[in-house]
Amino acid sequence: MLRIPQRLHNLQMSPMARGVARIMTGSVAGQGLVILCYPVLTRLYDPAEFGLLTVFSSVVGMISVVSSVSLFQAIPVPPDDQDAADLAWTALAIVTFTTVVTAGVGLVAGEQIGSLLGVPRLADYWWLVALTVFVMGAYLVLSEWMVRERSYGALARRNLLMGVGQATTQVGLGVAGVTPLGLLLGLGVGRACALGGLLSSGGLLRRARPGPRTMRAALVRFRRFPLLATPAAFVTSAGLEVPLLVVSAFYGDARAGLLGLTVRVFSGPAQVIGEAIDQVFSGESSARIRNPDGTVAAMTRTTVRRLLLIGLAPAVLLATSGPWLFSVVFGPDWSEAGFYAQLLALPYLLQFAVNPVSGLLLYLQRQGQSLGWSCMRLVFTGGGPALCAVLGAPVWVAVAALAASHVLSYLLLYVLCVRAARAADAEYRRKGSPA
Repeated sequence: MLRIPQRLHNLQMSPMARGVARIMTGSVAGQGLVILCYPVLTRLYDPAEFGLLTVFSSVVGMISVVSSVSLFQAIPVPPDDQDAADLAWTALAIVTFTTVVTAGVGLVAGEQIGSLLGVPRLADYWWLVALTVFVMGAYLVLSEWMVRERSYGALARRNLLMGVGQATTQVGLGVAGVTPLGLLLGLGVGRACALGGLLSSGGLLRRARPGPRTMRAALVRFRRFPLLATPAAFVTSAGLEVPLLVVSAFYGDARAGLLGLTVRVFSGPAQVIGEAIDQVFSGESSARIRNPDGTVAAMTRTTVRRLLLIGLAPAVLLATSGPWLFSVVFGPDWSEAGFYAQLLALPYLLQFAVNPVSGLLLYLQRQGQSLGWSCMRLVFTGGGPALCAVLGAPVWVAVAALAASHVLSYLLLYVLCVRAARAADAEYRRKGSPA
């Protein structure tokens, strides 16, 4: 009879392990469907429409990540459930306020913003920008509430339905000729599945809604999140989104669409795999920091090395055959995106390998280094392509500058993580191992 090792048996029986497995199953299925739909979408929508989607999602992403002033991150903290519910309702109220402000900005300056970013049509869809900001902001808040409630089944179903909702909306409306609205609408439809955090058996609607005084008290009590976490979240998001906005502003929506597809091809699979690795690494590294054994640096190097090996073959394939591969999979209009993939293969390989270990800086109380690195990346990735555009360089030079900026940024991030881990290991050895 086959005997299961006790350690593996414990993992199989662990509620946390089962929860993670259920969530990841939903994520892989949902995001896998979205990725598989890209060859269909590129034949239903043209590069300019993808460019509008790229700018739309970048603007929405940067606003929504700070729409609750990072209060959603504090939801798991309060020991009392009602205190946590007060905090969640406060965060939703702030998301609503941010949505109203976003809508007002669109009314006043929507046309100017669209022209500045190279997509004048953005002004026609600013109503959807505001609506999607609300949906995505609420998604972050309600997701964190479901995590607190350990509603792992609801999270798994949400992740699956998020992919199904996005894919069916974008493909269905594209087939019906409702373009480019189908692309834009799909972004928010999937996230609306997070409403399960309101409606489920443990949802917020079953908790008393706080009054203004209670909300104010919750905001004051957790003020460190708005003051410290919000700037960091915005800078981190901007480091990824600003380069796409720069390309759109200087080179037009079609080029932004081509680059946006390239980024999605890289980031989709990397996000699914990277999240799983990040969860494992976070659990292991935080445990070794709490109970040090002098192996944090070795684990960090080993994790990055293994991820490099996992991502090497796809990166080499795209670096050598990008234009041909994109033409076959996405259609002949997208071969230029394959050339961008050749330029970005190395930086995205480094991002895939290093990102999952970057949380180490936070666990080791190196928040200042983490924020400093995010600011530096924003300057490099936004400033490099912008400088190329101002000097009149062709778009491929701007993309090459973006690639070089990412390479330098993630090499530096790796060095920072390894140095921090070595310092923690050295501190453990200096104090001596426990008897």
